[in-house]
Amino acid sequence: MIRYLTAPAHIVACDLGPATVVVNYRSGGVHTLIGPSARWWAELAATGDLSRSNGLDSQPMMDVCERLRQAEVLIEAATPTPWTAPVAGQSWTLSFGTQEAQAGWSSPRRAPRGALLIAGMALVLVLGTLRVGRRRRRMARILRLLSWVNRRPAQLATVGHADEVLNAVRWVALFVPSRVACLEESVAAVLALSLSGRRATWCHGVAADPIRFHCWVDVNGQPVAEPSSTLRYTPLKTVPEQN
Repeated sequence: MIRYLTAPAHIVACDLGPATVVVNYRSGGVHTLIGPSARWWAELAATGDLSRSNGLDSQPMMDVCERLRQAEVLIEAATPTPWTAPVAGQSWTLSFGTQEAQAGWSSPRRAPRGALLIAGMALVLVLGTLRVGRRRRRMARILRLLSWVNRRPAQLATVGHADEVLNAVRWVALFVPSRVACLEESVAAVLALSLSGRRATWCHGVAADPIRFHCWVDVNGQPVAEPSSTLRYTPLKTVPEQN
């Protein structure tokens, strides 16, 4: 019988109150633990010892363990191996859909040809990175690309410059016969900035009511070309890493 479990470094959890969201930053998979399961995860993270976890009864605990092991969220360990506690999510209360969030689509501004060329090259590279290789490792490939970009010497972009690059990426995306959402456009924007000798922070976060995820570009703590609702997201992964 398994006694000790641990979570690999690419697993990040966020405590949203009634639920804990667990993200696999290798595959991109997401798991939501509610109520007793969420409390059990926090207890187990502190010890790595199943015998010291009281959040779930025996059979439900083994069922949850098996599902998370199959998803490579938890792995067996030889000794008690605690892991990072869930990130505290932003406090929230049920709004029953009354909170405002951007739901419409607005056309991007026209961009200079040079900016469009760089944006196009960046977007092609991002889409290729997502599609070439095993699907279960697609997020890991994206993070390696972002880490490579972050190692390139560059000066911090201004909010205005980052906004122009994001606009160019969004303009190019209009002509791409493929999915280009927040993940693709934010990574492409960071890459395009790097190609022009600038850098910015890539962010991925979660918000509640309902639980949803979003990626965005940040400069000095300010989300670039984003609605105010982006501030409701709790960052779970940033490149470069930030506290």
